[in-house]
Amino acid sequence: MKRLPSLLFLSALGGGLVSAQTAAQTTNPSSQYWQASLTAETSKDYDSALTDVSQYQNAGGNEFLANLRTAWLYYLKQDYANAVRYYNAAEKLQPTSINPLLGLINVSEAQGDNAAVEKSAEDVLHLDPMNYRAQMAVAYRHYLAKDYAMALASYGRVLTYYPDDMIALSGEAWSLYYLGQQDKAEADFKTLLGINANDTWAQKGLALCQQSKPN
Repeated sequence: MKRLPSLLFLSALGGGLVSAQTAAQTTNPSSQYWQASLTAETSKDYDSALTDVSQYQNAGGNEFLANLRTAWLYYLKQDYANAVRYYNAAEKLQPTSINPLLGLINVSEAQGDNAAVEKSAEDVLHLDPMNYRAQMAVAYRHYLAKDYAMALASYGRVLTYYPDDMIALSGEAWSLYYLGQQDKAEADFKTLLGINANDTWAQKGLALCQQSKPN
């Protein structure tokens, strides 16, 4: 008999939890659509994921989040026009938000539009001057344009804060090589190979540096 009160308490508590869960679902019906959208994305069913996120917004979900997620899903679908449209809409709703601008960088890179990459990256850096993603995009843009001095400066800024970033170090090494600073480039290539001896680009860079030395 002494155990009866505790059993009654647990029963009452369980009922209370179920009621609270039901109330939460009723109060926040949008959450089920958001979660359904995530599940559909995992299965690469992007059309269903887009429908779910639209229902999320119709159920009272946050408009900024809905636009941002819609843009992301269109990006995954490779529907870049709509991705740009919704990233721009999200940016207008939250002008100080970084993620819509980073999304535009992704879209521009996928399209091979280097000028658009640079513009979006500069917009990010205006808000967040040391943003890693934007700094790397700018550096690579300069590298592709064969402006190796600017690429070197950009990769150097990244390495100031992320000295362990091997992608930035590789960019610095190749920029140094093309600027004729083979000794410095060689040191970077050796550092890269000390991390990954099978790095074929670092192997090639080191060989080129050594070939350029006078006999």
